[in-house]
Amino acid sequence: MNLPMTTATNRQSGRNDAPVTWESKVRGLMLGLALGDAIGSRRSDVPEAGTLTAGAATQLAAWTAEGLLRTATRYGGYVVGNPLDVVRHAYQRWLLTRGGVGRGDHWNPVIELDGTATRGWLLDVPAMAAPRGSSPATEKALTSGRPTRSAGCQALLRSLPIAAFVRQGTPAGIDEFAASAASLTHDDGARNAPTGFAVRLAAACLEADGFGRAFDSTLAAGVPETIHGHVDRLVGDGMSQPCVPQLLERIAPDKTAASALAGGVYVALSFPDVDTLEEALEFAGWAPDGDSVAAVAGALLGAIHGVEALPPALRARLELGWVMDTLARDLVVQTTRNQAGDGWKGDGFEHPVDPWWDTKYPGV
Repeated sequence: MNLPMTTATNRQSGRNDAPVTWESKVRGLMLGLALGDAIGSRRSDVPEAGTLTAGAATQLAAWTAEGLLRTATRYGGYVVGNPLDVVRHAYQRWLLTRGGVGRGDHWNPVIELDGTATRGWLLDVPAMAAPRGSSPATEKALTSGRPTRSAGCQALLRSLPIAAFVRQGTPAGIDEFAASAASLTHDDGARNAPTGFAVRLAAACLEADGFGRAFDSTLAAGVPETIHGHVDRLVGDGMSQPCVPQLLERIAPDKTAASALAGGVYVALSFPDVDTLEEALEFAGWAPDGDSVAAVAGALLGAIHGVEALPPALRARLELGWVMDTLARDLVVQTTRNQAGDGWKGDGFEHPVDPWWDTKYPGV
């Protein structure tokens, strides 16, 4: 018997009324980002079979998660407010897989301790080394050792996994940390305020039961001056005129971080329900840079509704789906309890929850 192909979700609102778990939400954020990145520019022209190729945003977001987990190992489980050197090395590993080499004292993608290279596991995943998309500002900054003058969206997209650490910090703290992480490679002249706001909103989605409530609480906490205009348009035209392709084109006209944020929020406001996530990603494709808008919308809605809201027939075909899911699950356990046990920097770890943790995510 041949079963019809379907892209239905596993979380239908009529029969799943229990609160979404923390694990499901973090997995939804990570895989929603990857799914939006893979299909966002295709609109309804998604192939019926075959691998959905990951983009540069997915690869960089994976390296962000890996860097966060290594930072947690190094600093005893507390990430927010600590130096960004470990995260910088994670991005350097991304450049290394693309054949790039950096300059200066900061270039240490693989550090040796006691004669052993601290590779972790992500560096040895073949698909992570496959050239996917581009991020010229990131490459230039990592090569030169200093930020590139750019307001490009990749700094925002790769920073979204930082939202998972809201349980070990505060919304304001992860906002600041995310903006600082973006500033490792991008200097947008506005302290990367769109990135900080996007991560703070993603964190609110992880803790809320509806996108409208998450958006309202994020607005109530304050909007940076540099993105007031984008937010004002969302609160005005965006909320009163949902699902208008021409309005999406005006709200998100280019490949900047501010456009990715505004477009992603508009899509989420237009399709906030659990059973319309696929329609949301299709609609995002109307934006001039549909994959960045869809990546933001997918992350936000995945964080609200959980991984079960993502169509299984699509996420099962994601090229780096298992990588993002593994990292998401590890973010879940790390934000619940420090997996490396007690310790600080080079002092060693006692009573690790996971004896392999320091091998998977060495603190360098």
